[in-house]
This record gives sequence, structure tokens and C-alpha cells, in this order.
Amino acid sequence: MFKSKRRWAAALLAGALAFIPGAAPASELIQPEQIQADEVKYKTCTAEYTDFIRTYTSSASEYYPLVTAVRYEGTPATYAETLVQRGDEVKAGDPIMRVELDFDAVALAELELRCERAKQSFARERAARQADIQQAQAELAAAGDELTRQVLTLQLEKKRILLEQYVYQQQKALDDLAAQLEEQNQLRSRNVIVAPCDGVVSDLAYLSQGDRITDGNIVCNISSESVMLLYVQGLQLRYGMDVLVEMGPNKSRTSYAGRVVAASDCIPDSTSDVALVEIPEFRPGKKTSMANIKVTAERIRLRNVLTIDRKAAVLSSGKQVVAILGPDGAIHKRYITPGLSTLEDTWVLQGLHAGDVVIID
Repeated sequence: MFKSKRRWAAALLAGALAFIPGAAPASELIQPEQIQADEVKYKTCTAEYTDFIRTYTSSASEYYPLVTAVRYEGTPATYAETLVQRGDEVKAGDPIMRVELDFDAVALAELELRCERAKQSFARERAARQADIQQAQAELAAAGDELTRQVLTLQLEKKRILLEQYVYQQQKALDDLAAQLEEQNQLRSRNVIVAPCDGVVSDLAYLSQGDRITDGNIVCNISSESVMLLYVQGLQLRYGMDVLVEMGPNKSRTSYAGRVVAASDCIPDSTSDVALVEIPEFRPGKKTSMANIKVTAERIRLRNVLTIDRKAAVLSSGKQVVAILGPDGAIHKRYITPGLSTLEDTWVLQGLHAGDVVIID
């Protein structure tokens, strides 16, 4: 009886479906085994054994061990303009700075007048003495007796000796006056300070127009291009350590391999707060950008340790937790014991195995 009722109900349902508009045949209905859940895609990383490296970066500045201080030499002057910039390459004799000298026109005119009057006086006196000698020679020629000739000869010889002495002394005095005049003229025209040697302008005195400059003032430092080091402070470097040096604008940085060649503490394995770094392949020049110098050093390197992406571990109830994605797609939470971390990686001491797939986000 129950079977006949089921057959009747099935026939009634089939007849009802036939009259329902848009109803699909049973052959077109989606079967339960055909329904698939949406696949969830996670960003993951794989725990693997690799080298764990922690680096530190610090700013650096140029240091030239071979430096020549360019000093102003002369009478007090007034600053006019600087003709070079820091980092410029210069040759010996190139102009560095222009100054305006304090000049006493009255003193120079007086010295020129003294020189001229001394020359005129010397010429008159020498001419007079030469005329006196000529007159003595004439008297000697006219003398008749031998005694008179001997006396006149001695007198003539004395006048010649006195003339030679006078010429020597006066010529020396004139030379001294001429040297003083030349020195004053040179000081008057010496209004440009020039480079004493080849090199790079590594430091420059910043002066304002009208500032006073006196003898001995340092106007700039010229460093030899043959040797340039980097001064680094606060990076805790070790003597002999290899470092990475980067410099230049942010959009066009240039990298060099460097090495610590001097440190405040050279005891093996000790670190120093101050160090000097050498860049063997670097050659400074006018076209080289020395802006934004950075030195990066490896402070820690652990070989063959288990690491994961740092963002994979999250803090939960005071412990570090990761989400492991199983082969079947199931997610399992697991506590880990982390070691050191960098901005990218975390060293895992316990809780994971190599090959574990860990969800990052």
C-alpha cells in the first residue's frame, strides 16, 4: 500500500512540474557532487633553512687624509667672492677666492717720490764726482815735477775709490727702494688667492661680502684625489670588515664594495664607534655625486637556520603564532619560538619544520 502511494505521489509531482513555466528537466539539474566550493588563495611563505643576515646602515662623510690648508697671506683685506665650490677639482694656480686689499695710496705715492728723488740725486752726485776726476786727470797731465805728479796721482786714485764706494752704496739704496715699491705694487695687484697644488676642494670657508680676512686665515682645504676614505660613526664596525657603500641621488644610487681600514678599537672581533672605510674602486671627481652617502654592514650572519617571512608571525596572548596551511587546505594554528628578526625575515627556533607552508596574511 505504501509503495502504491509513493508511486502516486511521484506521478503527481511529475505532472505538476510539467505545468510549471520554466521548470528544467531532471537531466539538467545540478547534482550535489558537481557543486564545488570557491577556492581561497592565501599569500604564503615556506619555512626553509637559509642564511639569516641582519644589516645596519649609517650615514658617512668624506675624509681626505692628505689635505693642504690654503691660507691668505698678506695685509688685511676684505672678502669679495669665492670662485670655486666644495667638491671642485682644481689645479695648482687656479683661482680660489677674490679679495679687496686695504691700500694706502698716499704711502705708495710717497715711496715713488722718494725713489725718483734718490735716482736724481744719485745721477747729479755721480756726474759731479766724475767731473772732479776728469779735472784731476787734467792737472796730473799738466804737472811738471815728479813730486807734484806723485801727489796728484794719489789724489786721483782716492777720488776714484770714493766714487766706486759712493756708486755701490747709492745703487744698493736705490735697489732697496725699488724692491719696496715692487712689493707694494704686487700687494696692490694680489687680490686673488690661488690653489697651491692639485686636488679637490674638500672644505670651504663660508664668508659674506665685506668680511675681514687677515694674514694666516684658512680660506679652504684642498685634498689629494689619490686617497679618499669615508668617516663612519655609530655603526659599531670591526677592523677589516667588508661593507656596502651607496651614494648619489635617490633615483640613481651607485654602489661600491668597501672595507674598514681604520677603527678606534682594532682588537680582533671588537667593534668601534668610529671607523674609516676605504673604497678601492672609487675615484672621486668633479662629476661624481657625493650626496647622501650610506654605509651598510652585516652585524649578524647565521648560516643554515630556519627562517620565515617576518609578517607570518603574529602576537597572540603574549606568544608568537603562525597559521600553517596543510596539504588538504586546512589551516592549523601553531605557537613558535622566534629568535632574531630583520625587516624581512624571522629566525625560528622551535615550532616549525622545513617545508611548512605558512600563511602571511
